[in-house]
Amino acid sequence: MKVFEYLLRYPYRAAWKISKIFSKNKRIDFFCAGQVDYICFKNIHYKMPFVRIVAKNRKVKSTLKNFGIDSVLYPTFPDVVIMARHSTAKFPAKKIKKIGIRHGAYHFKDFINAKHYNEFDKYFMTSQKEVELAEAKGIHSSKAVGFPKIDSMFNGKITEMQLTKLRKSLNLDSSKPTILFTATWNKKGYSAIDKWVGRLAEIVDDYNVLVTVHQWTTPDKKQILENTKKINYIKDKDILPFLMIANVMIADISSIIAEFNSLDKPIVTYKVPHMKRFTQEISGMLDEISYRVDSFEEMKVALKKAIKNPDEHSVKRRFYNKIMFDDLDGKASERAVEEIREYWRF
Repeated sequence: MKVFEYLLRYPYRAAWKISKIFSKNKRIDFFCAGQVDYICFKNIHYKMPFVRIVAKNRKVKSTLKNFGIDSVLYPTFPDVVIMARHSTAKFPAKKIKKIGIRHGAYHFKDFINAKHYNEFDKYFMTSQKEVELAEAKGIHSSKAVGFPKIDSMFNGKITEMQLTKLRKSLNLDSSKPTILFTATWNKKGYSAIDKWVGRLAEIVDDYNVLVTVHQWTTPDKKQILENTKKINYIKDKDILPFLMIANVMIADISSIIAEFNSLDKPIVTYKVPHMKRFTQEISGMLDEISYRVDSFEEMKVALKKAIKNPDEHSVKRRFYNKIMFDDLDGKASERAVEEIREYWRF
């Protein structure tokens, strides 16, 4: 435990008990460390609008406000707290019920220490298979609900009219395929961004090029993207509409692959080194659902194949969708709400 978390524990518990004396109303909060957290929770929030959004700090509160999201500042003293981070130490009162939700689809990197999951009363996994894998790791708080974040792609919430407006706003050429490049955080050794970030200009005449990268990607890489002409560098944290208009994804091992795979569209993935949290399961899955490449030149060849034969890996994509999501029925948020209400009735 970090020193500040230890120092926080007893003053927080005392303040929580005092808050219960002066307010008998039950409170349920969502702890938000950034806009991406809220996007993971948004579809649940639509169904539980009384959940209070708690911003980690003033910067987060300001960011949320800019996107029309009302919030209050931490610390708060709820009866139930939901979060998309392993931040239970910020709510150390023993009687607070704690619910965790996935920050990214499935576990594209291996589970962290089981005790961080078991600090939650319930942790939502995206499938029953993920629950089984979690239990094998000693995680006993897990419950399969699906991935609420992507419900909007399957329940009609994102309309064709919205997608048409998006294509127009991006000035996409309807005669060209639309390609989405993405990369995970480039400080941990898993990212393939260095293999393509400086070469996108080579393909802009043949494709509409969209790019989204991890929010913590280093500034030098972001600057290259800012300076590359004829691409659309996406800074919007809600990337679902962009997934829906893309024909092919180019990726490494980011969990956004799972979100795109749910749409059963072709994927090209760069091979990355096998490091500590890169599991054999994920490596094997990428071998089966995507064209695997090492270099930009190989990527260009694979991209042509993907556009010519979009169904080549479809059987495997649909197979792994069942493993990662159980059912893509647009109702994961409803299942999550039912699980949350179990604690809201205590």
